[in-house]
Amino acid sequence: MTNQYEASIHYNGIILLTAYLQRQYVYETVQLRLHNASDDKFKKVKDSLDHTHAMLKLFEETKSLLDGQKNKLKSFSEQVTLLMQSYIKEEPSFTERLAVVGSTLYAEQMMNNGIIRLGQVFQQEVGKDFAARTKFYEDRTKVVDIMVQLLADGKEVEEAMMQQIDKWYEGIAGQKNNILGDLKKINEMLDYTHNR
Repeated sequence: MTNQYEASIHYNGIILLTAYLQRQYVYETVQLRLHNASDDKFKKVKDSLDHTHAMLKLFEETKSLLDGQKNKLKSFSEQVTLLMQSYIKEEPSFTERLAVVGSTLYAEQMMNNGIIRLGQVFQQEVGKDFAARTKFYEDRTKVVDIMVQLLADGKEVEEAMMQQIDKWYEGIAGQKNNILGDLKKINEMLDYTHNR
């Protein structure tokens, strides 16, 4: 029987994986909407995200991971690690930067909500700042959605909004090493065993 602490570590790993899949899902969605990119990557990421979501819901009930589930999650983790290698480009266009910013905000929002949910599932105290951040993410993701819609409609985006995206992008690009570190953590959390 998996103990509570071990289960909460596994759950955290699945949340982190889900957030990175969400990041790729939003990124690919923006690429499709603004560049008519191929939907192969989009379909693959959506399929992995749907599977991971289903496993997360099941895990909330069982609080344990079967080996088959763990291996499936690890294969999604490998897939997302490969996709993240080319996520931060050397000289990205504005729409690339917008896709990165939007997908990062949606991923952070999912991670934040996941931690709040972890507190509920495992009856653990979660810092109040997580609940406070909910509105922050809602507001910022709305800004990105509006900009993607404007660009998709062939309309101009205000200079001030573009500068804001550039500023946010710089912050994210500076986190490139942390992103790769996070991805390593996913498998460590999925493999975690509490030695008694």
